[in-house]
Amino acid sequence: MLLDSNAGSYLKSLVRDSGPARRKGIHVHGPSRSADVVAYFGDSPDKLYQLEQWLPALERLDRSRRVVVVMRNAASFAEAKRLTSLPLVLAETQPDLIDLYAAGVYKLAIYVNNSMRNFQSMAEPSIIHVHVDHGESDKTSSISNQLKAYDKIFVAGRAAKERCLRALWGLDQDKLVSIGRPPLDGSFSSVLPPDDRLTVLYAPTWQGENEANNFTSLDLLGPDIIQQLLAVGVRVVYRPHPRMAEMGESEVQRADEEIRQLLGSANVDDGRHVISTDHAIFDLFEDVDVLVTDVSSVGLDFLYLHTDRGLILTDRHSDSDRMRESSPIGAELAAISADTIRDLPQMLEEVRSEESAFATRRRLKAHYFGTHAEGQSTAAFIKAVGEAIDERIESQRAAANG
Repeated sequence: MLLDSNAGSYLKSLVRDSGPARRKGIHVHGPSRSADVVAYFGDSPDKLYQLEQWLPALERLDRSRRVVVVMRNAASFAEAKRLTSLPLVLAETQPDLIDLYAAGVYKLAIYVNNSMRNFQSMAEPSIIHVHVDHGESDKTSSISNQLKAYDKIFVAGRAAKERCLRALWGLDQDKLVSIGRPPLDGSFSSVLPPDDRLTVLYAPTWQGENEANNFTSLDLLGPDIIQQLLAVGVRVVYRPHPRMAEMGESEVQRADEEIRQLLGSANVDDGRHVISTDHAIFDLFEDVDVLVTDVSSVGLDFLYLHTDRGLILTDRHSDSDRMRESSPIGAELAAISADTIRDLPQMLEEVRSEESAFATRRRLKAHYFGTHAEGQSTAAFIKAVGEAIDERIESQRAAANG
């Protein structure tokens, strides 16, 4: 069947997610005002934790540079209303987003992940596009070739710069700006009930999109880690990854169920082990003596905030050479593997008492986060935003003057 030209254009507009048929309108929550900075989030609520950790820094930025949170998912928009006082804007379709940007004078957009929908926003040439990510990590997902598309890439420190330049051929190193880790500048509160025992938090990462990005210990080591911890009489806190719900039927999901059963049975006797799905992980850190986790941002965040406390990483592949090549922190702290898990009780003692363990953590913190002291990263972030905007304005002036 042949289509007339108008019908063909109409169908093409649907395919590329643009055109009148796709408009849903722009919805605003909070004060309607002009803004310099867009905090952009295009994903569903299961990934809102990626934006949420940046909200305190964005709220601080709002004092000097007006910020608006632009969202593309209605469920996330509804959920975010309880998370921040910043104005929220919902622009579900690409035409809505184009209309929003055309009506405003936004100068800079901040992206907390590499969502495919970021690139609909990045089509706007009048805005500086800045990637900040939602954690400092040696995972392969932290060095996506997509980073080349952003105008600026705000990173934690030297480790991230080296990781990006080593893996991404042709990346302009002038795009990389060290700001420390602003989400860790917040005020965190104790959320666990008091307990006189050693408290160990087990917080595995998720399984990633593919095996190359799979660092989780949950399916291979998780239940054994919990059994070892219970056997030595510590209080166990288990924190499943926020994306656990989307994993479906899998070995990871079955290991999660087994851990919940192990802790449930242990609580019949003492009732004080914790499965935490609601508390902010930075708050959980406040009550923890030792963290057991995988190569991910969780271990590095704990290292930054609590260098004086024990940190043990896992190696799901039982491959120390691979770990040395892929992760500086993993090379030195990934002690738990299928071959060494029986030594976990001894590790708990060593990471809390040996001076060499303290010295290693201090050195690794400097490598990943540089000289930014606690509380200073947000100031560095705000300064970097201002400098990027000023750089763009100066460039435009120079172009206008020929």
